[in-house]
Amino acid sequence: MKKRLVLLIGVLPIVFAGCSKDDDTDVISLKVSEKTLYFEDKYQIEATSEAAINYTVENEYHAKVSETGLVAARFVGETNVLLSNGKDTKNFKVIVRPKSNLYPEPDVKFGDSKSSIIAKFGTPDSETSSAIAYADYSNTAPVLMFAFDSANKLDSYILMVKSMYSSTLADFLLERYLAVSEKDGLFLFINGLNTTTATMAIGLQLYNTSFWSVTYIPSTSTSTKSALLKSSNNTTDTNAFDELLRQLQ
Repeated sequence: MKKRLVLLIGVLPIVFAGCSKDDDTDVISLKVSEKTLYFEDKYQIEATSEAAINYTVENEYHAKVSETGLVAARFVGETNVLLSNGKDTKNFKVIVRPKSNLYPEPDVKFGDSKSSIIAKFGTPDSETSSAIAYADYSNTAPVLMFAFDSANKLDSYILMVKSMYSSTLADFLLERYLAVSEKDGLFLFINGLNTTTATMAIGLQLYNTSFWSVTYIPSTSTSTKSALLKSSNNTTDTNAFDELLRQLQ
């Protein structure tokens, strides 16, 4: 019995050592699991494994990753890079922050009720049958207007940004959204890699010598551009906006 026990004690370390060695070949060692980057920054993921590591990114709108794990930051937001070697997986979180914070974008959703908007932003400074507006929203974007459909649901909103911030405004939008076109002075941006995946479109145009208008509307592959082009002409919405501005003066 003692002889068998001695043999067992001698064998066990070898067995455990062998198992540990095999397990180590399957493990991905990740030096850090999260990185904050600015738009267009790059970062090399530091990971090691006995087996080859495959890198994939969840959302390429926010970041891209190469076959070797080089991350290229894109538009503001967060995504994860998945590392896999066939046996083990690790997540690497990418946080893309903006350099420009020209104005706070309203925390609203299309379809929000008029009453919920007023509850969040307070009593409007001016109002028409289809829109409400607030003065002194921010130092750089003093006017914020919300437009509603016939059911009093939010269908667009507009910010008036002082023209003295033109270059900063361009950086602000390009850090957050994909520029897709320009026509008749209307610059079109979307919040996706294409019009199929985008949920919102942003139209930028010079309203007058003092202000740029930045219009946010829901995005669809067929109606986005035409809706924004329509809004740049003399439509009911534009007339309502002019009336709101007159009330604010």
